[in-house]
Amino acid sequence: MKTKAFRIISILMLVILILALVTLTAGAIAKANLAKQYPAPGQLVDVGGYKMHINCTGRGSPTVILAGGSLEYSLFWALVQPEVAGFTRACSYDRAGYGWSESSPRPRTATIMVEELHTLLTNGKIEGPYVLVGHSLGGMMMRVYAQKYPDEVAGLVLVDSLHEEQISRLPDIQQRLLQEVLGQARMLAILNSTGFMALAPQNIPNPGVPDEAYAQLQATSATSGSFKTNVAELNVMEESCAEVRALHITSFGNLPLIVFSAGREETIAFLSDAENQQRWEVWQALQSELVALSSNSKQVIAEQSGHNIQLDQPALVMEAIREMVDAIRIDI
Repeated sequence: MKTKAFRIISILMLVILILALVTLTAGAIAKANLAKQYPAPGQLVDVGGYKMHINCTGRGSPTVILAGGSLEYSLFWALVQPEVAGFTRACSYDRAGYGWSESSPRPRTATIMVEELHTLLTNGKIEGPYVLVGHSLGGMMMRVYAQKYPDEVAGLVLVDSLHEEQISRLPDIQQRLLQEVLGQARMLAILNSTGFMALAPQNIPNPGVPDEAYAQLQATSATSGSFKTNVAELNVMEESCAEVRALHITSFGNLPLIVFSAGREETIAFLSDAENQQRWEVWQALQSELVALSSNSKQVIAEQSGHNIQLDQPALVMEAIREMVDAIRIDI
């Protein structure tokens, strides 16, 4: 009786193993096919033993550099970049490990990722001066870039930018939020690594980009290490914020600065109403502090937008970039 039960269990385990191997093999084949179907639209540039992707369109100076937030890369500017490319050169890029960029062996802290961007622009021969545009985490990174390489930067546009004191001012709430997001990111990374995403890329939701960009987004989400990279970024988010705080970025002088801030609160389901309100009030206060970084700044409240202003109100962002580019050209 025990022998028969053992035999049945062994057969079931063998069947499960075979199914797992078949799924993994099918997933690997699907990944390879998707990668061939959707090659990188821009150039891959060696930044020190690994390559990063940057996609430049349009002509003119200054060059606009578009940086995404957490789990965002070049495709998330698909509504803004074509319009900006109509009046100057516009370059969106993928941080190492995202989209078409290869993974980096270095930690995913803000200062390291800014160094990688600088190397990407240098090695890719992307000439300045630059108008740096950054959303969320990308906004914090662009401020670090402007601090480290001020001679290269002609203007700064922050799109609902993360502030380095966001976590430290609300440690309990932000820790809970960070752990929740990390849990989701880890699950997505597992689904990606096993090939399940490549077998059913149509289940990857559209964040609000055009159809062509959405097809590319489905392919890159399913074939790249974006979710694994996102986990790595989130794991060192507190360290990244601490690094930026240590830089003591208090003033950019009269550098042209536009700060976009969400006008619509996005509540977090597992937080109480009071906690959501507190988080919203702190975010708004930090946005005001960003405006104070330059004597030549203005704040734009995107009344119809939540956090992703570049997707909710792309025309608003594009027009602000145009305004800044035109003003910079007069001064050059």
